[in-house]
Amino acid sequence: MTTDRINHMKKMLIIFPILYSFISFGQSGYHFKKKIFGYTLDQITLMTDDGDSKLYIDDLLYKMFNPDSTVSDFELAMGYYGFVLQPDYKPDKYIGLELQVMALNNNHNWVKAKKYADSLITNYPTCLMGHVELSYALNSLQDTIQAALYRRIYERLSTMIFQTGDGLSMETAYIVTGHKDIEVLTQLMRMRIKARKTKTKKKSTFEIVTVYKNFEKMNVYFDTSLITEFKR
Repeated sequence: MTTDRINHMKKMLIIFPILYSFISFGQSGYHFKKKIFGYTLDQITLMTDDGDSKLYIDDLLYKMFNPDSTVSDFELAMGYYGFVLQPDYKPDKYIGLELQVMALNNNHNWVKAKKYADSLITNYPTCLMGHVELSYALNSLQDTIQAALYRRIYERLSTMIFQTGDGLSMETAYIVTGHKDIEVLTQLMRMRIKARKTKTKKKSTFEIVTVYKNFEKMNVYFDTSLITEFKR
């Protein structure tokens, strides 16, 4: 056997376990099987947990809060969906705070609304409603520059989410990581919610929202499986 062939075999023995490990990881244990921007949840875990990766979750969240033209929709998607894999992802824990912030803004208590909304997105950075309410409070307090920043954040995130499907069926439902995100998305689509119901299909959960748009009644589908699987 030639020296070149021996060296080639040694390289293959090194490469194969790494490749096998990646493939095995990509076939492991999450119930959520849809691909997000072309990647499985297992692959997103692998990328966002790696501190040396350009898609490390802390760096992605920083980019999410600074969504200039250099930040891609793919990076926003990896940050938004990658956050469900973090121990700090606890959407049910902050529902009360979301409602409290909304009530404070409705009552024109903007200083307190700003304080509570800031706390909300600090603990739950992918919360669309938190960014909406913080932007509203800041604008009401005449801080238009910061208000515009948080408006850009939730608009960029929403644009990214709209790329995960068309909302016309369970198979093509928009994928969300927060129940209140649904309200933000329907508002951006200029739809008025009439009714909401939850449906389960093959270990996946969906929220089917009946809306009116241009005086026409229709259903919009949201995939809430990530909330169900990862809520703590």
